[in-house]
Amino acid sequence: MEREINLSQLQAMKEAFDTADEEGTGELDMDTFKAKMAPHLGSDITDTALVQLFMKIDADCGGTVDWEEFTNYFFLRGVDGPDQQEWKFFPQDFKSKNDPATYHREDVTKIYCTPGIDKYISCGRDGSMRLWSPADLSLHRTIANGPAWVTDCVYMPTARRLVCASADRAISYYDISRGVYDLAGRVKVTGTMGVPLCLSSAVDEKSEQENIIYGDDSGAAIMLQCGKGELPARLLKPGDFQYVHDDHTDWVTQPVNRASMLQQVSNIHELGLVTCSLDSTIKITDLSRCKVLHTVTAHRRGVHCFAHSKAFSLCASGGLERDILLWQGSTNRQVGEMTGHAASISHIAIDNRRCQVVSMAADNVIKVWDLRNHRCIQTIADVDWPSQEDAHPSAMMYDPARSRMVTAFHRLAVWPHMCVSDDNAGHEEPLVAALYNNLFQVVISGDESGTICMWNIHTGERQGHFKHCHGHGRLTAMTLDAQERRLLTGSNSGELKMWNFNSGSQLREFAHREEHVEYSALRFVHDADRQSSLVVATGWNHKVLLWQDEEADKVSEYRMFSGHREDVQCMAYVAPYLLATGDYGGRICIWNIFTGERRFTLTHEAAEFQRGVEQLLFLRPHDPHASPILLSCGGDGGMRVWRVSSTPALMCTIRAAVNRLDCVNSTCCDAQHEHVVVGDTGGHVRVWKLDPKLSSSTGAAAEACFTQLACWRAHPVGISSVQCAGVHGVGGGDLLLVASQDCTVSLWSLQGGLVGVLGKHTWALPDAATWQDAKGVRTPAAIRETGESAGWQATDADTLEESSTSDDGNDFQEWASPADQVLAMRRIRGDKHATIAAMHRAVDAVSPAASPSHVLLC
Repeated sequence: MEREINLSQLQAMKEAFDTADEEGTGELDMDTFKAKMAPHLGSDITDTALVQLFMKIDADCGGTVDWEEFTNYFFLRGVDGPDQQEWKFFPQDFKSKNDPATYHREDVTKIYCTPGIDKYISCGRDGSMRLWSPADLSLHRTIANGPAWVTDCVYMPTARRLVCASADRAISYYDISRGVYDLAGRVKVTGTMGVPLCLSSAVDEKSEQENIIYGDDSGAAIMLQCGKGELPARLLKPGDFQYVHDDHTDWVTQPVNRASMLQQVSNIHELGLVTCSLDSTIKITDLSRCKVLHTVTAHRRGVHCFAHSKAFSLCASGGLERDILLWQGSTNRQVGEMTGHAASISHIAIDNRRCQVVSMAADNVIKVWDLRNHRCIQTIADVDWPSQEDAHPSAMMYDPARSRMVTAFHRLAVWPHMCVSDDNAGHEEPLVAALYNNLFQVVISGDESGTICMWNIHTGERQGHFKHCHGHGRLTAMTLDAQERRLLTGSNSGELKMWNFNSGSQLREFAHREEHVEYSALRFVHDADRQSSLVVATGWNHKVLLWQDEEADKVSEYRMFSGHREDVQCMAYVAPYLLATGDYGGRICIWNIFTGERRFTLTHEAAEFQRGVEQLLFLRPHDPHASPILLSCGGDGGMRVWRVSSTPALMCTIRAAVNRLDCVNSTCCDAQHEHVVVGDTGGHVRVWKLDPKLSSSTGAAAEACFTQLACWRAHPVGISSVQCAGVHGVGGGDLLLVASQDCTVSLWSLQGGLVGVLGKHTWALPDAATWQDAKGVRTPAAIRETGESAGWQATDADTLEESSTSDDGNDFQEWASPADQVLAMRRIRGDKHATIAAMHRAVDAVSPAASPSHVLLC
């Protein structure tokens, strides 16, 4: 459906869109969209598919779509390649066949390439133009234009002339028809006119005469009507030229006649002559009437360059303000912004085929951007160049015919565009989490490098991805909002961002003024009665931060809960208002999320380095009047069951991790709260079925309410997350998503039957024959240690602290031994679970009687 819309269908949808917009707002809500647009999107489209399509088109998740969002969605989805493959530039070091004396003596000002001359043409400040072979960059010819800078050049295909402008006010024509590049004409601008800085060619629609248009340093765009055969050189006189416009108040830095460039492409609207200037404006002019049609005023400072994408009807422009602005050529409306350069932008090019924008700044840094989501996907700095002679380019262009970027300083350098990955590729770094989105019926997985992938849960195929969501920072936590339309991600650098995961577009950022924040857990809390939506984050600064979900690009106002004395590792929420947070010191704080009151404090009691609360999970009792149940998993491998009432109590403690060297680091339950699933650091998954009597039981009776359904080793290394997906497999049971440190996400039944690994296998969920191991016959059993039960024992010392307990740090000193302090330093640098396991093994290796403290301090 999304790839079969042609121009006539698009025109019909535009008419239907305008008709449906009865209020004239330019936007349609979901109900109107479904009622009015469905007939134009296919007769077999379902209501569910319409809802999903609306939400994908609604790029800002605002609840309405306008025509711009509608067309952009189909334009961006309809281009082959970008969602299938990832392309980057790599340097190609040609073995130079040229004598260094043949290079430009000064900086190159322009690189030019045209099919009419199958050569790269470089213009230099040394007054010369040089032609290079694209095959090996060997020098083909040098044209000595004169002593003055050559500012620009352009090819006239009808007249077969190569035209250049120079700083001595001359415009020169070279005849290339016989391959000799002889000077065929030269005219000079009079003293009352500006210096020609840039060139373009145009064909008069009436006379079919080909003319040159140049922009000068006075802000004028001028069309020449002579010069092709003017020898000897002479000054321009009245009748030799015509002012297209002189509306710019500063230098014209680039004129491009899109009408002439688009003659070879059908069904592309002509923009006319486009000029940009240091007066911060871009003007679009009708050449036939010499009238300025539109002025783009989105820039605040001077504009150096722009490029046009005929595939998306978009223009990208940049200049002194360091940001690249995207705007529609037909409406001149800004539609996006690319931020990341640290210096003014001097060159921009667009690869339409792969939906990429290439930009170069004055500090010689080149960035490659994804045109679909406006994100930087590659940065080329000084250290990336194979030769430092080329590491300070003064000019850049993109050659679409050969899929390469060409740069120049005194000589040319080539960067071929190469595919580095295809769509079936999975993650390359350990997973942070895998989330099931019931609204779109996709799996959203994220790894530590910041790569976010979307997978079709019904087939196992990848549907899209975007990378480096936190730049050079590491992704540490992620969750979905209440409507499952937006993705929240947190990093080790303290960044918290919200995304439209369908497009990879950043919607907003949640800022704070705290130091040393590495997020470990995120939650999105929505309360319909209070009409409040909160973004809650916690991490390694001992605090809980809360923001209101506001309609702003950056949300800076936030609240903060204090009460932990150690790094907070996990968080859980249960309606209507209870928030639980657990830290590395074994403390669990129960908060009223809306008032900030700390209701209770629960404490794990265990060995020094096993007190940490690794995971928290609230269970909703079947009796609506009963108190909620809280499960807390500790570093000792146990799962404590708490009744959270006016007088909280520990109900029982259950062995959760399979081996004594493992601890539980992921938990979940199904939508009906009938099953509980845990994953541990040894790669094991354990599933229990819950008895509805749990809420009214204590002690052994409460423990008996947990009936183990299955236990198996899902991955060879630690589990990162487990989640029950709201989709049924063979037999009608829920399916289980398991993300692992081995960079993969697998899909299982709750009985241990393997559906497959996302990106590695494909399947059809209703057909058990397509599963890898539907009955779990080949599923690895849990690897248990000898004497497991003797190696772990539940403690009766778990305690409850009243909310009035002092919050000073004295009680921390009671158990903060030197071993704990060393461990705290160690875990800042690496995986806490790996550190704990390593200490256990070190203890066993030294002596059965050796203490962990002794081993740490040795």
